[in-house]
Amino acid sequence: MDNELVREYLIARAEMDKAKALLDEAAGRLIKQMESDQRKSYRWDTDGVRRAITYKQAHRTEIDERGLRRALTARVFDKYTKRVLDRRKMEEAIGTGVIDKVTVAKFASDNPGQPYLEYREREVSE
Repeated sequence: MDNELVREYLIARAEMDKAKALLDEAAGRLIKQMESDQRKSYRWDTDGVRRAITYKQAHRTEIDERGLRRALTARVFDKYTKRVLDRRKMEEAIGTGVIDKVTVAKFASDNPGQPYLEYREREVSE
């Protein structure tokens, strides 16, 4: 390659990829350790800065709308839908007892995302 900037970029990119792989591997080991210890976070203060690493995992609930529609009947189901299920209305109906939450639970699943670590720093106020 004749262009020095391209060469610099490729070298920096390779270093970044290597550092990212090391970070991902260390994070994976730390996540496993935190799961086995059932530990949510680590916190410490250094040089007037509070640091924290927190175990995080997002969850997304998915609903089998076709199955739920069959179970509730189309007339009831359609009251709580637009072109897709109106979750807010459905939750209100479950909360008021109009719809049985056990029936809905058969068609809903909670899908966890990949666990990850969140690192934060903030100055310690004294």
